[in-house]
Amino acid sequence: MKFNLTSFSKNIKRTLVLTAITGAVLSFNACKKDSPIQQDRSALSITNASPLNDSIDFILNNRKVSSVSLPYGKTYNYFTLISGKQLGALAKAGSVETFYRSNFDLVTNQYHSLYITSQTINKADSSAFLVIKDDFTAPAAGQGKIRFINLSSNSPAYDLVIDGDTTSFKNRAFKEYTVFKNLKPAKYKVSLVNPTTKAVAATLADVEITAGNFYTIYAKGLLGATVPAKQLSITSSLHRF
Repeated sequence: MKFNLTSFSKNIKRTLVLTAITGAVLSFNACKKDSPIQQDRSALSITNASPLNDSIDFILNNRKVSSVSLPYGKTYNYFTLISGKQLGALAKAGSVETFYRSNFDLVTNQYHSLYITSQTINKADSSAFLVIKDDFTAPAAGQGKIRFINLSSNSPAYDLVIDGDTTSFKNRAFKEYTVFKNLKPAKYKVSLVNPTTKAVAATLADVEITAGNFYTIYAKGLLGATVPAKQLSITSSLHRF
């Protein structure tokens, strides 16, 4: 499957200012399918999966990625930039002071997903990045593809169980993930299940999978959190190009 990657500079200028956020994604201009990838470019999406950061500004190579801050559980869609070593930094929404900085690499002609995580419930400076190379090999005819990532830092390893389907995503600890797997289009109930005790830790109903699309289902939040929005939960995110 081939995609056309629009340039990072153009996306910066054309970033959509969203006045209402109702879904799991904040959008840049979409990358178009079925055209060659530009030479010496990479694509990057950014997801705030850190329950310690309600809303952050992402600074990439000393430039703010968007005028719209990134809330917890939301995603900036793919944009493009020159491949190679990058410097990512985080700041509280509207602040000029960064509280976390880290280098990461982007591979030429490759899509990547960056997830912002937090290691513990007590340390405000415990942020980290998980950068994954995305394999968008086309799904089987008439099917979609999903993968599972555990981004709950104080949780045990979990299985992701899909009601009505035998597709399995087994025993993933914090920051571990699966490959994309084919799944027939339908609405599913998905559950986080402790592989040792078989206890169900969280569920998400009506996860809709459509043919030809790619989805990441991830665990986020913290065990023992008293604020409902920070508690262990499941999010389903469609990869938008």
